[in-house]
Amino acid sequence: MKRVIFIFVGMYFALNSYSQDKHLRIDRIMSEYYIDTLYSQIDFCYSNSSDSTFVLWIEKNNVDSLSNAKKIKNHFFTKKGDWSLMQILSDGNVESFVPGLFDSFFKVIKPNDQFTVTILFKGKIANNQDMFNLYGKRISIVSANEIKGLQVDSGIDLFNFKGKSLTILSEWIK
Repeated sequence: MKRVIFIFVGMYFALNSYSQDKHLRIDRIMSEYYIDTLYSQIDFCYSNSSDSTFVLWIEKNNVDSLSNAKKIKNHFFTKKGDWSLMQILSDGNVESFVPGLFDSFFKVIKPNDQFTVTILFKGKIANNQDMFNLYGKRISIVSANEIKGLQVDSGIDLFNFKGKSLTILSEWIK
């Protein structure tokens, strides 16, 4: 009897801790259509079904080999000219803001929220899997808790991308 109770208690804790894992689903979809010529598009659909908040941004180059800490440092804390993104986020004097795609764009994906990054190509894509890998490595996504000093509250609403999707032309990130 003690064994049965021990097994049930162990299963309860194991299942309970598993349910608290971060769960971010990424669907990758390729489609084609004509508008005078053939276009192909790849959609990266991010669905957050966890209790955690995630932050997504786009990199001009492949940063897949970098750790999350290094990606965060490069995007949020490295100066681009005379400013860093984190300096802008903490500056209370900013009245309006239009993000630059590779230097100041980010999207907060809150629990039960979705965001889609679409990459548009002119012509046919030869190998879907290669393109998924190539362009997927330019999309960085981390837990908001990993970004030291970032408070996901109304203070960053001005800077957080408002849309539910973003379309990028493939030639912008070759």
